[in-house]
Amino acid sequence: MSSYYELLGVPQSASEIEIRSAYGRDVLHLQNETSDKVAQFRAVLDAAFATLVDPVKRSAYDEALAVAVQSGAAASSDESDAAFKYALRGGLWFAGGGLVTAVTYAFSQGTYLIAWGPLLFGGFQLVRGLLRYLTVPSGARKSSQLGVLGGLIAVGILSAAFVGVSEGMGAQDAALGTKWNAMIEATGLDVAQANDLVIGVANRPGPWDATDSADMAKASALYGRIADSVEASTAPSRLEWYRTGMAKNFRDAASITHEFSLLTATSPASAFSALDARWQTFVDEATKLSDRFDTQEGTTTQ
Repeated sequence: MSSYYELLGVPQSASEIEIRSAYGRDVLHLQNETSDKVAQFRAVLDAAFATLVDPVKRSAYDEALAVAVQSGAAASSDESDAAFKYALRGGLWFAGGGLVTAVTYAFSQGTYLIAWGPLLFGGFQLVRGLLRYLTVPSGARKSSQLGVLGGLIAVGILSAAFVGVSEGMGAQDAALGTKWNAMIEATGLDVAQANDLVIGVANRPGPWDATDSADMAKASALYGRIADSVEASTAPSRLEWYRTGMAKNFRDAASITHEFSLLTATSPASAFSALDARWQTFVDEATKLSDRFDTQEGTTTQ
């Protein structure tokens, strides 16, 4: 409800002259108006004027007004605290639910518990509390309370975002894993054929001949095709190092077998020895790569 000062449009410190001037102005505006509402307003206006131009009545009115203002401020503060406590409980449930979800996800290798109860209950309580809090006069709201509520909301949202982003990345890695496995399966026959050709040449008795060179040329083409497939593929993020290593290994195998294919029966023994040494280095690197993969994945490569 407006005070007499607000009704007349003057400050509480207004002088008697200012009050009389404001009253006269308002009466002048109302003199041509006739209705029950105007009559009621005029009666209130007259009461305001009569009170404020009388020093004794004005002093008593000012004291009563001050008490009313203090009571209103206290009520607003109490309502603000009550609304904050209500929203705080919701915020704690909401943030706690988000943290439970995020922590179980982070420490259980993707198998996690979505704390739907705390999240939904907390979110509902939080929204109701905030809506109630916003009805409190702005002067009664405390910045510290808003900071606490904002922090709890941020914790809940960031926790949920962590799980959401992680799930998205996990789904992407799963899709890449499917494509990666398909590539490994598709190149498996080429790997077996190329290895069989190399082993066949190594176990074949007698001096080096054109058949050995031809088989090495075939093996080189197969290894090169495998390297192309591996380089063109995309592995899950955790296996990117393995994809890079595989591509290098098969490219090295293609290069070594190609140089073997260029040898003839008249090539010096040192040429054979140098390529044999390079091939052994390739085998050792491939074994290390496979062992590292087995250690990481806990499986055996093909």
